[in-house]
Amino acid sequence: MKSKIWILAAIIPVVFFADQFTKRLVVRDIPIGSSIAVLPGIFDLVHTRNKGAAFGFMANLPEHLRLPFFFVVSFVALSLITIYFLRLNDPRKGITVCLALILGGAFGNIWDRITLGEVVDFLSLHWYDKIVEWNFSGAWLRFRLEWPAFNVADSAISVAVVCLMILMMKDGKKNQPVP
Repeated sequence: MKSKIWILAAIIPVVFFADQFTKRLVVRDIPIGSSIAVLPGIFDLVHTRNKGAAFGFMANLPEHLRLPFFFVVSFVALSLITIYFLRLNDPRKGITVCLALILGGAFGNIWDRITLGEVVDFLSLHWYDKIVEWNFSGAWLRFRLEWPAFNVADSAISVAVVCLMILMMKDGKKNQPVP
């Protein structure tokens, strides 16, 4: 258990401070709504604010409902992750690293909500402003080839979730009976 605590103590602050440091640079140097092309047509630094969850989900809720909702959901999620961690009896350090990345990212975005009422996003991936159109049973589907802006915290959480899924799939294959 001691080594798992050390992993948390090492990773959570690194993710949190990297997230907050990069967001402060964006807030200081890029006006809201502006962008700086890093790889033109593919990757930009932007300054956007997300009042909602992933992809702006629930961003249009009134503030008196939105902020309490996100604080309650965050508290419940952090509590469940902590309980899972404390009950975790797995010798592999990979799961602990993944949980630390998730917690560090969650704390970064929660801090934004506490201090700003919204989350600063600044990494923007897109494909040359292209639009894809498909005719699907007589209805046209149209969307831009872009990913909603995100930040270091979102990246840490996403990488950790993908790694956890890979670890779980490996476990599933190990536990299957041999034919």
